[in-house]
Amino acid sequence: MFKTLLGALGTGSTEVETELFTPGVQPGQPVQGVIRMRCQDRPVRINGVSVELITRAEREYDDGEQLLDMAFAQLPVFGPFELRPGHPLEGRFELLTPWETPITFYDGRHLHGTAVAVRTRVDVDGGFDATDTDPIGIGALPPQHVLLAAVESWGFGLRHADVEAGRVDRIPQQLPFFQEIEFGPSPRFPGLNQLEVTFLADPHGMYVVLEADKRAMMFAPGRDVQDAIRVDFATFQQVNWVDVIGQRVHLLAR
Repeated sequence: MFKTLLGALGTGSTEVETELFTPGVQPGQPVQGVIRMRCQDRPVRINGVSVELITRAEREYDDGEQLLDMAFAQLPVFGPFELRPGHPLEGRFELLTPWETPITFYDGRHLHGTAVAVRTRVDVDGGFDATDTDPIGIGALPPQHVLLAAVESWGFGLRHADVEAGRVDRIPQQLPFFQEIEFGPSPRFPGLNQLEVTFLADPHGMYVVLEADKRAMMFAPGRDVQDAIRVDFATFQQVNWVDVIGQRVHLLAR
């Protein structure tokens, strides 16, 4: 469906439609689509049209937190050009999703709290209009699926996932945010309130960050403890990840 974008900027009735050919991908795969533009009454000078991925992230402050729309993986599609009435224009694109893109689906389940979309940006006379946004599903990579299933096998129940603005300490990271996938407590680890999993992937493998919320004990306050595992994509199928996750969580729970 065409959407009117630029009327508020005094450029006439200019419309844009973005169609995605790939409604769902995995991190590292391309999103393919086409942008169609047309105008109704008079020519419009367009400086450029681009697409980008966008997700909503939480930024924490001393007195609370704020939700931010954070863009990443920007790609110019076409322009500059003059859009004329009766002469619609279209441009195809292939936008590569970064390996660290937050996932929104795992094991056929939507990860509530995380969303990713493709946003179309139109630059006209120095002004941007970015109202055309199309949601897209990001499925878990096979190694991510295996690791999440291993966590569930130890009795932790999947709750939700959110995206945090910032960086993970001492772990290589490309994007200015990271995803936390939260699991509720397991009866096998009564000393833990919850377990959070973060994936920071690259073309060759990924870091898996485990963060556990330890319950307060009689002589010890509650606190967060963290561990990280490096997974090699080429050899991950040779490892018993249920055993590895169990060993690491036992160490966190001590």
